[in-house]
Amino acid sequence: MTTGFCAAAWEKSRSINEPPNRPLDMGFWSVLRLAKDIDHDEQRVRDWYLTIRIHELGGKTAQELVQMGEADRVMGFLRSIRRGYRD
Repeated sequence: MTTGFCAAAWEKSRSINEPPNRPLDMGFWSVLRLAKDIDHDEQRVRDWYLTIRIHELGGKTAQELVQMGEADRVMGFLRSIRRGYRD
């Protein structure tokens, strides 16, 4: 599931709703779509994904977890937010 696409190369001009024209890690894309369902501001989603450490997930960023193959943990975390179990 590893591809050449990573958040470090995330094109600022590209919308989250517009998949890139290259192979991509489906975990990465799934996390971004779910995050955008919670916060519709693409810049805040991008900043969250790249920089915010998630205490409940070992203090790693969403990007670090996805790169480690743990996108499912990030998606579970986001689903708990969407269900109102946490902020």
